[in-house]
Amino acid sequence: MNCKARLLRFAGFSLFILYCLLSITGCNSFLTRFIAKSFEQLPISPDIVAAKVEHPVFPKVGLSVLWIGHATCLIQIGDKVLITDPIFTNTAGMISKRRIEPGILPLSIDRLDYILISHIHFDHLSYGSLSLLPKTATMLLPSGGGEYTPEFGFSEYREMNAWTTIEADGMRITAVPVKHFSGRYGFDVSWLDHHTYTGYVIEYQGKTVFFAGDTGYDPEMFREIGRKFAVDIALIPIAPIEPRDFMKRVHTDPKEALQIFEDVGAKFMIPIHHRTFVQGLDSSLTFAQDQLKRLVSERHIENRVMILGIGKQQIFVP
Repeated sequence: MNCKARLLRFAGFSLFILYCLLSITGCNSFLTRFIAKSFEQLPISPDIVAAKVEHPVFPKVGLSVLWIGHATCLIQIGDKVLITDPIFTNTAGMISKRRIEPGILPLSIDRLDYILISHIHFDHLSYGSLSLLPKTATMLLPSGGGEYTPEFGFSEYREMNAWTTIEADGMRITAVPVKHFSGRYGFDVSWLDHHTYTGYVIEYQGKTVFFAGDTGYDPEMFREIGRKFAVDIALIPIAPIEPRDFMKRVHTDPKEALQIFEDVGAKFMIPIHHRTFVQGLDSSLTFAQDQLKRLVSERHIENRVMILGIGKQQIFVP
């Protein structure tokens, strides 16, 4: 880890503690309520995921997706294996408590080609989780993400600007624009002159997967992705929802997630970024999922929106 990265981690930790103290003393209404809600969850053990998939990587499969929880998905296309925003730790940022176990054990991932990091927030760039993954992987990060990333021994690290593509062994991965916010610690946003967040489109063997990471809604942005790619599977966040006026700028709710699904023209959608951590002020862990189920039923698209349980693996192409 270089000196700047060490400084960022130390300063970030110090500022995080300050934020907690300020919040607890009532300096910010939303942050106070969120921190208080998170502290309430800390003594609670995460729910167990029964019958975890022990061998999630197939000798051969056309296309499969396993939802590990939050924005973490294990994707396999043919002989290539990828993981998105891996988080296996019990907390995110030392305060947000995991409410359900990861869907698989990290040791069950016996090979890995790519790690896709959508942005550098604590629940998406998890140092403790990255250290558990196979070192054969190439790690892709948004522009500027390398400064926040310690050396884990992965085969390669690549920073990606919007609409840039890497290609190797027939696989193409393109960074695509999404609508979120930069930085990791809050104070660092002031000196960043680029977006430290991105989505990705993965193309291999005639299959295309869009991973939105974490995003708010922007119609033109997602329609452009739909014009450029023939998306088979879209992994789209559906939470946090409340307080909506605050969250809307950077987080899609279920209705907006379905609009992204339509905009990119995907054949199937898997909702992500819900049920795993305490997020915002949503009334329950299933608040977003329940809304999505209702909307999907009203639109009669149950066969296209695959609402997976944590630890469940969907094989789209055997």
